[in-house]
Amino acid sequence: MPKIVDRDAMQTAILEAAVKTFAAKGYHSSTIADLAAAAGLGKGTLYLYFANKEAVAEAMIDRYFGRMAERLRAEARPPSLQAFLDGLRGAMEVPEDEAALIRVFFEVYGPGLASGDVARTLSGHFDGLGDHYASALTHLLTVGEVRPDLDTRSAGRALASLVDGMVLHGALFGASPRVGPGLRSEAIDIFLRGLRPEGP
Repeated sequence: MPKIVDRDAMQTAILEAAVKTFAAKGYHSSTIADLAAAAGLGKGTLYLYFANKEAVAEAMIDRYFGRMAERLRAEARPPSLQAFLDGLRGAMEVPEDEAALIRVFFEVYGPGLASGDVARTLSGHFDGLGDHYASALTHLLTVGEVRPDLDTRSAGRALASLVDGMVLHGALFGASPRVGPGLRSEAIDIFLRGLRPEGP
């Protein structure tokens, strides 16, 4: 009787092995044989799940953006401005596996980031994240937690850019003592000053 394999679980295992391999050897220096060996598979078995190294990289990036979107999205109706900002602070923390993926992403797609499919994918991702933050800010505006003249659409996109920048900074320079909880708190505090309604 043939062995039953969970296709999603196998693809996940291959992608996790690929992240480690690309991070250690570099994308361009890694081969399909390297990826298969890291996943404990033969090359032929790996080809059952991915057509080539490029397909592995594309699946890694899709998976990364899906996971990042889940992590970055705050509650649609946060109970308070402080709860919303606490969620943003947490969103700026970069797990090491995501930091490795970000570095691989730039190695693979760096030259093509300004045009083509990659640019459209990234733009769509950040449009969605900006819209999500704008919706949360609109809710906070209706309950008096943010200043009444706030342009929530622009502020939402600015927040998406801020979080993206902090995530990228953390992934690329995470070993620096200047990067960490203090930097995230300062970024949030700066934004908070522009959101908070003026007191009486």
